[in-house]
Amino acid sequence: MLALAACGGNDDEGSTTAAAPAATGATQTVSLVDYALEPKTIRIDKPGTYTFEAMNNGQTEHALEIEGNGVEEETETLAPGAKGTITVELKMGEYEMYCPIDSHRDRGMAGSIDVAG
Repeated sequence: MLALAACGGNDDEGSTTAAAPAATGATQTVSLVDYALEPKTIRIDKPGTYTFEAMNNGQTEHALEIEGNGVEEETETLAPGAKGTITVELKMGEYEMYCPIDSHRDRGMAGSIDVAG
């Protein structure tokens, strides 16, 4: 099983929230630390709906964002010791994962997800 973590939050006022799709693949766990994602690269064998569990193992707030191929989803901002999840439909291809808080991405909190066909 692979792990994945990142930083971020979503503060869209007045927007409605659609139910997340049901996961068809294994849950991927990501550890968010100051300032890295563990693992840095996640490889998934086939397209499908996957849940990513982000665990903030750092000393500051973090979040996880997954972006690419029409996907752009992120967890809420996570306090140290907190965890959050996002469920996304992944097609074949490469996706970015990173912490969207402040300059965390530039400081090394970035990685990738590679989905094979």
